[in-house]
Amino acid sequence: MTGRIRNEFGSNWWSKKWNNAISSFTMSSRVDSGREYARDGNVLNIKISKGNIEAEVQGNSEVPYKVDMQIAVFTKEQWEKIMRIMARKAIFCAKLLNGEMPENIEEAFKDGGVSLFPKKQIHLITHCSCSDTANPCKHIAAVHYMLGLEFDKDPFVILKLRGMDKEQFLSALRILRSGTEGTNVKRKAKIHRSRKTIEDLRREFETFNRIDEDVLNMTFSYVTPEVKTGVIKALGIPDFCSDEDEFRTKMRTAYTSTEEETRKYIEKK
Repeated sequence: MTGRIRNEFGSNWWSKKWNNAISSFTMSSRVDSGREYARDGNVLNIKISKGNIEAEVQGNSEVPYKVDMQIAVFTKEQWEKIMRIMARKAIFCAKLLNGEMPENIEEAFKDGGVSLFPKKQIHLITHCSCSDTANPCKHIAAVHYMLGLEFDKDPFVILKLRGMDKEQFLSALRILRSGTEGTNVKRKAKIHRSRKTIEDLRREFETFNRIDEDVLNMTFSYVTPEVKTGVIKALGIPDFCSDEDEFRTKMRTAYTSTEEETRKYIEKK
């Protein structure tokens, strides 16, 4: 993490949202100094865990200053409520499973009675081992900016700070989307009991007359995925497939066909 940084501290909206908080939390002189510290590589390391950020920042002293930040984690009940709200939005699930943070994801947290990002200084408790009486000081400000880069690399770090690991979060989202929350029934028994026929699916499509407006307004681009059928695999095996081999075969065929049609469409543009 050493070496002078020339780019902005985070290019995605969620990184910028976090960085904007420091501007409202402290004096502009310390914001500017902290930005320079971050650009010059003075933030030596950052350790992020649930509800806590620890970092070392090289200042005027020979020994690096220790910076500690604490932010409240959400309770189990709060996370369950938030996850249920997210699971009802197809666009949320699609983007999150693709490693993106939906721009209106804050609405889900707001509906859940909490805020994803700290709104006031009291929501983010910070401490630095330097002698500056101001809080946040320039060392804390420098860590704030470097966090923007961490969030750019992995937006799920923000959720981790609030108490939910990436795999834990995605697993809970997949369970809610598949409608298997709270069941301990073995998968084979579940498939046998609820397997749908082609006619069942046809009737469902005929009676389905409403699509989420966010889905209709989505913008699309094509990038060849590193892992084929990755998102579909992450969602789990649907009930209308008897086993994993059948599922993979069907999805591999569908993905290959879709990829070919997409390439043809792009070439015509």
